[in-house]
Amino acid sequence: MRAASALWRRPAALARGWAAPSGWFRASFLPSENYLIFLAVVVGLLTGLGSVLFILFLEWLTELAQGPLARALEIFGPSKLVLLPAIGGLLAGPLIQRFAKEARGHGVPEVMTALATFGGRIRRRVVVVKVVASSLTIGLGGAAGREGPMVQIGAGIGSTIGQLANLTTRNIRTLVACGAAGGIAATFNAPIAGAIFAMEIMMRRIHTDFLLVMLTSLSSAVIARHYLGNYPAFHVTAYQLISSRELPLYFIMGLIVGLAAIVYVRLLYRTEAWFLQWEFPDWAKPAFGGLFVGLILRFFPQVYGAGFPAMDSALWVRFSFELLLALFVMEMIANCATLGSGGSGGVFAPSLYMGAMLGGAYGMLIHAAFPSWTAGSGAYAMVGMAAFFAAAAKAPTTSILILFEMTNDYRIILPLMTATVGSVYISHQLLPHSIYTLKLYLRGIHYPYIEEPERAPEPKPSPATD
Repeated sequence: MRAASALWRRPAALARGWAAPSGWFRASFLPSENYLIFLAVVVGLLTGLGSVLFILFLEWLTELAQGPLARALEIFGPSKLVLLPAIGGLLAGPLIQRFAKEARGHGVPEVMTALATFGGRIRRRVVVVKVVASSLTIGLGGAAGREGPMVQIGAGIGSTIGQLANLTTRNIRTLVACGAAGGIAATFNAPIAGAIFAMEIMMRRIHTDFLLVMLTSLSSAVIARHYLGNYPAFHVTAYQLISSRELPLYFIMGLIVGLAAIVYVRLLYRTEAWFLQWEFPDWAKPAFGGLFVGLILRFFPQVYGAGFPAMDSALWVRFSFELLLALFVMEMIANCATLGSGGSGGVFAPSLYMGAMLGGAYGMLIHAAFPSWTAGSGAYAMVGMAAFFAAAAKAPTTSILILFEMTNDYRIILPLMTATVGSVYISHQLLPHSIYTLKLYLRGIHYPYIEEPERAPEPKPSPATD
């Protein structure tokens, strides 16, 4: 009788475990290696869905801002563009201040902080707050990228699943990196670059976890492609190396772009420090930064939001030399005002933007001087995108791969590698920290983090037995 009772209790206890919240995550129905692979794919699928929802929500909010909201502000005439980013900051600021201060700024350093100091544990509310705050910031005109929020979305999903599954700290960190890879993969339709981004920037190492990161990046990109379409982030004409004599010119451009990236990183952190020291309510600071961005939009509407249409125009040589230089400067100022004041967004797309504008301007001068054996300015704009981010993030591999995947064009490999070597070289010489790790350094956090000895989770009490 007692044996029959025990047999009944065991299936019942197992059923309760699966029915309880997160019980099915903790059930060891697969060997540990296969279980991690399963969870990595789950993180990728959920990150892809989360990224799709974020992009659709952001597009809807942008249409709302430029449609009904803009018409409601018609009484202010052309100055309505001045007010839109300020309204976005006024809405996002209190949300961030009240519910999740980690959603402030460009997001990736917060994920790196969680990896280094909290074992990859991220509060679940951060994902929701980041989505809403970033949509308000970018959708209403703030100059910031959408990849930072999507990295935080993916990292938050990876952290949540790791905690629900009661994984070790090392494996939670791996799933956080997996989620970050999925975010980049879904943003730019670039699964390979997404995986390399996580390993090169987030984890600062490449080891056996790369398989899991790659699986997550792949599954996230599959979801994004299903809902958003399988097309490159930029449609560009066929650019290639015209003459080997161009390579020194690309290297010089890399040095110039690298110096500009250093200026950008330093200006961003000085702006953030100034806003932090300013004796003004923190929840209202993003509105002030948004108002400043609005003043820029009044004269340079091409700076609006993530700036993908303007980058496309630079690649297709639709801007004049003067406008390219002006947009480079205005984007730098606008992005620093948006993120430095506490707005929510990313620095990846703005880095590509500034690189495209500065590279395009440089290319116009070079092509005017040597028209017979140099490519048009669009080629230099495309290479400048990768070179600028490579210098700011100290991530040459990610930069090269993401440009390939964003353009579906591998023919400009030699100029791309040459310029990236130049920009990263000057960045390493003059700036010891990347745009991501500098924030951690200022907080006194060592990065890359030191991996603690792995310990298995505390065993759970087994169901009552006789």
